[in-house]
Amino acid sequence: MTKDHPVAGDRSFLSRLTGRIRHGLLAQELLDRMARAGLVLYPYYVVLEDASCAHAASLDPRIKMSPLGPQDASEIARIALREVSAEGIRALMATASCIGVFCDGQLAGYTWASLTRVPIPGGGAGQTLFDLAPDEAYLFDMYIAPQYRGLRLAGLLRGESYRALASNGRTRFYSITLAFNRSSRKFKAQLGAREVELRLQVHLRLGRLSGVDLRLKRMHESLRSPAVRRVSPVSRGRAGD
Repeated sequence: MTKDHPVAGDRSFLSRLTGRIRHGLLAQELLDRMARAGLVLYPYYVVLEDASCAHAASLDPRIKMSPLGPQDASEIARIALREVSAEGIRALMATASCIGVFCDGQLAGYTWASLTRVPIPGGGAGQTLFDLAPDEAYLFDMYIAPQYRGLRLAGLLRGESYRALASNGRTRFYSITLAFNRSSRKFKAQLGAREVELRLQVHLRLGRLSGVDLRLKRMHESLRSPAVRRVSPVSRGRAGD
């Protein structure tokens, strides 16, 4: 390891912290640090998104949207906020689809969709909250690179994702938003999305102790999520968007 690595890490931390403060995520940063220390406390919303409010396709000739495949994994890893390998991205593509938005031929952002389940976020990532019906999809991990923000690409990308999924019979869309992520909650509200359930995951990662994922409030009676779900002691995932 060279002496440059700690400096790069410091810059990455400062960039992450600055961004989180800017977007009102300081409380979430504290919860993430607690989780890394072994205490998971993640309040989050299950969100039902409304495709009827999707942004129209862009008329800007610089902007293109396209499904992404294994050949794009390295480029996704290059712009991703979190450290992720091309191999990890290719593995995820075996169970989820990805759409990218390009500006002047460069990948500017991406979003993912699963057709199988809505997972438990945070320390319970990888475990299922509830399975999806044949007409449903779960949208997750949308990201726009910093240099392309301000071009309203997020709304365009969400709309393209709705259209692509609807063409395959998926017309009901779920996502998850961490309770302290004000920018994400505002963005989804502008799309006409509804927060249909508030949940809390609590997990003390001590030995083989299990965690628990609890429903705090339900605002949509037909949601199939359980009131209580056990969280496995071996799961060490990340939070949702």
